[in-house]
Amino acid sequence: MKSKTNNFDLIFKRFLEVYSKDQQPIGVNFKEMVDSVKFQDRATHSIHIYPAKLLPQIPFFFVNNNFFIKENEYVLDPFSGSGTVLLEANLAGKNSFGCDANPLARLISKVKTSTYDVGVLKKLLQSLKVEIQNVIVDDNEKYPDVVNIDYWFLPNIKLQLNGILKSIKTISDENYRDFFLLCFSNCVKKVSLADSRISVPVKAKLNRKTNNQHPFFDESKLKLKNLENLDVFEKFSEIVSENIKRFENKQKIIPRSNDTKIIAEDARNLNIKDESVDLIITSPPYAGAQKYIRACSLNLGWTELSSKDNLRVLDKKNIGRENYSKSDYITLKVTGIEEADILLQEIYKINPLRAHIAANYLLEMKQAIIEASRVLKRNKYFILIAANNQVCNREFKTQEYLRQIAENAGFTTICRLIDDIKSYGLMTKRNKTASIITCEWVLILKKE
Repeated sequence: MKSKTNNFDLIFKRFLEVYSKDQQPIGVNFKEMVDSVKFQDRATHSIHIYPAKLLPQIPFFFVNNNFFIKENEYVLDPFSGSGTVLLEANLAGKNSFGCDANPLARLISKVKTSTYDVGVLKKLLQSLKVEIQNVIVDDNEKYPDVVNIDYWFLPNIKLQLNGILKSIKTISDENYRDFFLLCFSNCVKKVSLADSRISVPVKAKLNRKTNNQHPFFDESKLKLKNLENLDVFEKFSEIVSENIKRFENKQKIIPRSNDTKIIAEDARNLNIKDESVDLIITSPPYAGAQKYIRACSLNLGWTELSSKDNLRVLDKKNIGRENYSKSDYITLKVTGIEEADILLQEIYKINPLRAHIAANYLLEMKQAIIEASRVLKRNKYFILIAANNQVCNREFKTQEYLRQIAENAGFTTICRLIDDIKSYGLMTKRNKTASIITCEWVLILKKE
């Protein structure tokens, strides 16, 4: 790893030399720069599905680079999602802090970066097989507070899921219980009537005449047929076994994980001391780009991380959210970024809601960036990964606006990189007022 780290140092120093001459962004391909690692099979990255994951090659490049961070120092991701940055920091021998508004994301990050005795996990799985046979569950028993549970789950699937959940709750050790709860969460959507290829729950209507022309018609029809007689515990056991193998692979890379803590639920209020972090790497959400809480709603309900009535409360905690009442955007907020405010005034005339979403996003990101500056040590680096998108068919230069906010907060831009991401589909097309995000900007900011 040392030679690879030194190579990354040299690569970035060349980027700095080029950027210092004309201040123009440099085109890169992180997949090519980090081509020796198979991330799909690496450690615990694939322990649980999650929408819009960060390309792991990006944090790998920076946490294995002595220009930015040394061994046992602290990396922070204030929008940690499913923990890609946190895990790569651990595997590189660094400590990490994470923060996310979504309780499912926090659970994934916690489990993904934990250390488990694989032998204990295997014994607990065998115990659950015995426990599930003794659990008595009937349809009169209370189910978790899952949104539209009867719409998304067949009666036999509901009964089996409830039995598995009851069995998991008998595990006394919270850390190990969380492992099995996360495996259970990953099973939920696979046994639901939702299309697993789409991040937000969407149910196939196979009785429509036009549906047999849909490219996934046969696959969806087969899934529904299999659900009628599915052994859910067998499916759950497969997921558990796969994840146990991932922890075995992780231990081959690094026998003992460094310190990882999920410190907060809000990037605007991090629960750590001033100047306590050595490096920040983060890919914040985009304005209106991903419906994280809706995408995880079935998981949140079945794991009892949120009731269905609390989903709206959780959504309001997310920066970049879309749900606002009309009273919220009677007047358009001013961001203080001249170019953005001119554009938002034009958009407001066409679609007041979309203008408000974008304006409020920038104002809340300003708070998050100021908080990031507070906890970052002086002369250390903030790696901000962002992308431009469109709002009402107008280009919204998200990365440029965030860069201006950061510079106003005391950061200096020392380099800008652009990675074409069309090939790996970070985002899907969201609605007629937005567009596919086709490249990511990696802003390297320094706290002077």
